[in-house]
Amino acid sequence: MIRLLLAVLGVALAALLGLSVLWLLGELVTGIGQVLVAAAALLIGVLRFVLVAGVLSGLTYVLSSAWARPGR
Repeated sequence: MIRLLLAVLGVALAALLGLSVLWLLGELVTGIGQVLVAAAALLIGVLRFVLVAGVLSGLTYVLSSAWARPGR
């Protein structure tokens, strides 16, 4: 009878260990996902800034060359 109880306890502990490893893996994947989402959001912000800066600097160049004296 004690062997049966030890076997059941061993199976229960193995199942608990497996579930805890699976939970830890899920936490790791979730953390990696959060880092990737944050990096993507940062890169989108940088891209938006570069696009706005490029458009504004191009507009500034066109407007300043329109008022420049000819032949200069």
